[in-house]
Order: sequence, then C-alpha cells, then structure tokens
Amino acid sequence: MYKTRVFFLIACIVNGFYLILTFIFFYFLDSPLMSIDENDYLSFYHAGWNVLENLPNLYNSSLSPFPFRYLPISAYFFTPFSILGLKLGYFVFQIFNFFLNILIIYLMYRIIQIYKNVSNDSNFYSKLNTFKDSFDKAENESVLHQYAIFLIMLPQFMNYFLGQINLIVSFFILSSLLFFLKEGIKNDLIGGFLIGLGLSIRPTLILILPFLIVLKYNRETKKLLFNLKTTMIRLLGPTILLLISGIYFLIYPQMFTDFIAVNLTGEYTYTTEGGIEINPSFSLTRIVLIFINLIRVDINGFLIFIIVTLIFLIPIYYFYIQHSNQPIKLINGYLLGILIMLIVYFDSWPHHLVVLTPFLIFFILINKNFKYYKLFKYLYYLIAILMVIFWGIYYLTYQFFPFNAGGLILLMLLYYCLVVYYVNQVRENI
Repeated sequence: MYKTRVFFLIACIVNGFYLILTFIFFYFLDSPLMSIDENDYLSFYHAGWNVLENLPNLYNSSLSPFPFRYLPISAYFFTPFSILGLKLGYFVFQIFNFFLNILIIYLMYRIIQIYKNVSNDSNFYSKLNTFKDSFDKAENESVLHQYAIFLIMLPQFMNYFLGQINLIVSFFILSSLLFFLKEGIKNDLIGGFLIGLGLSIRPTLILILPFLIVLKYNRETKKLLFNLKTTMIRLLGPTILLLISGIYFLIYPQMFTDFIAVNLTGEYTYTTEGGIEINPSFSLTRIVLIFINLIRVDINGFLIFIIVTLIFLIPIYYFYIQHSNQPIKLINGYLLGILIMLIVYFDSWPHHLVVLTPFLIFFILINKNFKYYKLFKYLYYLIAILMVIFWGIYYLTYQFFPFNAGGLILLMLLYYCLVVYYVNQVRENI
C-alpha cells in the first residue's frame, strides 16, 4: 500500500506539472504547438462573449480559429471566464480544471461505494466506508492505483494543454451516474438534468441516452420489459435542455445551419501546404471519409456517420438489454455510449479519453472475473499512454499514411472485449 500511496503522490505532482507546462506555453512562448493565439480555449472564450453580444454568430467559424461545437446554453457557462479577460480567465479556467480532478476522484469513490452497497457483489473486495479508506486500507490498493493512473495519463496533459473542457463534461456525467445509482424519482430527475448539462457541453455524448432506457429483453419469453416511468424521468432533464437549445435555433435559423455544419457534415479538416486535407482524429468515420476523399468519391459524410454508428450500436445494444444486473448494467451503459461515440463521431481526440477513463476504471475494478480481463486492462494502460503518442506520430506520417489508425485499433479492441463480455453474460443469464 505504501508504494501505491507514493505512486498516487507522484501522479498528483505530474498532473500539477502538466498544468505548469501549459501555463508556460500559453503565457511565455509563441510556439506552433500552442500559444495564447493558438489553442482550443479561444473557442470557449469567444463563445462566452458571443452568447451575450453576438448570439446569431455563435457558430460562425470565421470569428474564431476553432469553431464552437456545443449547444447554445452551454456558452453561458464560459461567460464568467470571458468576462475576466483572456489571460486571467484562462488562468482561472485551468485552476478550476485542476480542482475538478479532485472532485472527479471523489465521485469515482462514491460511485464505487454505492455500487458495493447496492449490488452485494461478493467478487468486489474493496472496502470504502469513507473517502480516506481509499488511501489507508490495503483492500483498496487497486482503487488508489486507478486514481493515480487517471491523474497521470497523457490525455490529462493534452486536456490542459489545449484548454479543453473534458473534465467539466466528466464531472457532470459522473454526477448523473451517482444519482441514478441511488435510485428513486428525485435522484433520477436530478441525474437526468446533470447528464443534460453534460450533453449541452458535449452533444456527441447523446449516445449515452439509449443506455439510460430501462429496457430488458427476456430471451425465454421473447418479450421486452420496459419501465416507462423511470425512463421518462431519467430523460426529462436532457429533453428540456435540448428543447431550450432548440428555441435558440428556431429564433436564429442560420445559427442552426452553422451548428450542423461544424458538427454533422464531417467537413472540419486541415489543408496542408501541399493541398492535402488531413485530420488526426482516430474516429472510424473520419478515417473512412479521408479514404473516400483520396479516391475522389463524393459522398455524404453524415450518411457515413449514421451507418457506422448503427453498425456499432445495434449489436452491443441487443446484448446489453438482456443483462439483468442493474447497477453493473447502468455503469457499463455509460462506458458503451462513450466508447461508441469515440469510435464513430467525426472528430475524436486523445483528450476525449479523460471522459472515458473513469468508466474503464469501473469496469476493471468490478469485472475481475471477465474472460479477457487482462487484455482489457492492458488496452486501458496502452490507451493512457499511446493515444497522445499516436496523435504525434500522425503528423510525422500523414504525407504517406493520412490515417490515425493506431488509436482506432485500441478502441476497436476494447469494443471487441465488451462484445465478448456481453455474449458471455447472456449465455450465463446474468
């Protein structure tokens, strides 16, 4: 346990170093990698002002070096940072992100604690009566080790370095899961609004919503059991928040057109000096579109996105709804929704893995009897290290191989492991 506590301390220091290095680049260096004039935070900074002063142009990509991709109501979240000015606002935003890491670790502890209490899982050996137990009791060594991995993983650095918002998204969706696990009308309602806030900031996570539907398929009777009341309560929050954003789009139709252009057309690429269109996304949809562009075939990018999404969503969802262990089912539902999103959405980047990682950790801690447990765990560690490295390699090799295939392969292997997991669960009638 002592070595693991030391490792956790080192992870905290390294995470702080990530932040300090980010500040050095932002405030003191004019680097092509990142500077005060070249980083993703500018998208959020400008959105915070535009939602107050220039709302119809919120998604006008010509007004910012990076397009704002999120729902209109989410822009108000960034307004306080914008009001502080670019330099001070950036500093406060990043310090806020740093402390969000602590809150996320606490949420992970609470989710594990509640899972243990409601599931009576005899294969789960951790004893977490208090948050302090994570650091003191030998039975919780694996939990503390995973906290450390979360803090030290390279996507954490990329999230800071690019001024990204994945920790904010992670906070909202983990909070929603915490309330859903508590059960009850009040908790389901709160959980729904929390995940709705997460979706407002990262709309692509809408693929989590099908896994919140309380649906069970009984293979013996060949009947679907559907809990309409719980499902409606869970989905009320996201529905209301989506409708509020819809009102903005009705008032400003051009804003909706711009929103679709930056999110669902697949056209967001970079053109090199040689005229080559490139994009380092490890998404299968993006890789397919790049290949189609290379062979000069004209096809609708949104159609490709829908086809790829259905290919990955339908098979795993069929097995998912046959699973009967509700706590595990719900936790894994988040994992599946986020993983499929990363595989199928046009632009998936290494920093998005900050959102996925807590759910990989839950799977590793809860499913130690899984047939491919070791493979799943190795893939998780490789993702924590290699995804950012693959992103860098892409820029060295795109002239002769313009595909970020390494990251996609790791995610596809994770998906394969989860398909095997659910097939085994169905066979065992769990």
